[in-house]
Amino acid sequence: VDGDVDVGELGKVVRIHEPNQKVFGDTSVPLVIICAKENCTVDEVVAWVSEQEETFERLLAKHGGILYRGFPLSTALHFDAFIKSFKKLQNLSYEESMSFAVRIEITDRVCTTNEGKKGGQVFHHEQAQTPFWPKKLFFFCETPATVGGGTAICPSDVVCSQVKSKHPEFYAKLKQHGVKYTAYMATIPDKTKGAGRSWKSFFGCETKDEVEHRMKHLGYTWEWSEDGENLISTSPALEGISLRNGKEVFFNQIVATLANASQFSGSQVQEEDDLSASLKRFVSFGNDEPMDYEIVVDIKNLCEDVAVELEWQSGDVALLDNFLVMHARREFDGPRRVLASLAK
Repeated sequence: VDGDVDVGELGKVVRIHEPNQKVFGDTSVPLVIICAKENCTVDEVVAWVSEQEETFERLLAKHGGILYRGFPLSTALHFDAFIKSFKKLQNLSYEESMSFAVRIEITDRVCTTNEGKKGGQVFHHEQAQTPFWPKKLFFFCETPATVGGGTAICPSDVVCSQVKSKHPEFYAKLKQHGVKYTAYMATIPDKTKGAGRSWKSFFGCETKDEVEHRMKHLGYTWEWSEDGENLISTSPALEGISLRNGKEVFFNQIVATLANASQFSGSQVQEEDDLSASLKRFVSFGNDEPMDYEIVVDIKNLCEDVAVELEWQSGDVALLDNFLVMHARREFDGPRRVLASLAK
């Protein structure tokens, strides 16, 4: 399904121009479905999604993302109803999730994307830096930015193939040993940062004893700052390369750590520093070997080379497979309100 084809009574699959859609092999990313009926209602859309859920599941497994455009969705409550029409997907609440981002819950299924304006601007698989991650992501554009503010996606299997070809030793180590992430978190959330969630919120604990118990259970190591307020936690070795739907994907947050590192440390990694040693403060192979800084930067560029730009229009909904595509928020000016929902 990749042309002017009907999907039930309300949907029509269409092609749009690059860079808003790209074709990799014989597969377009994302699949774009527009509303084929004038003056339809939200109730009709909800019923249509419920009827076509298995079709959408199959299409998502192939394309990695589906963009729904032109449907009568204009509010967070409309978005909430749209999400809930996918009966097979269970909610992963913000409280339960282990995202570094500071978010505000709108409904039990809907939250803001990131209260830090600079957050999420480097390609990543959502929460792949933790033992728990959503399988699917929904994004909804209530108000597009005046300038910029789109969400870019890139096919993770394409990136993985390029990493394997261009950096075979890095790929082999990552596949064998996985990856560890080190986070620096304060007691109080910082909404000015894209990675500003507090350790209390991140781990869902109120006291140091509780968070230490949870970290021990999850396999983390940790230390506290001298004043006992700030937490430095290192994850267990997590997957760096994963096999999903028969595709080998670059399932990690290594590239995003380049941005998180500057936010955690309060400064950019300096050129005169030993860059790989500096990066190791935030991310390493699962056997504690440092990663080559220049290779990580090159992988960041590989992601950008294959990026697809979702330039938001009011009412757009994007459904992403968190294993098959990475995503990144683009810089913007003016008001922007894009909401999210995570599913497990």
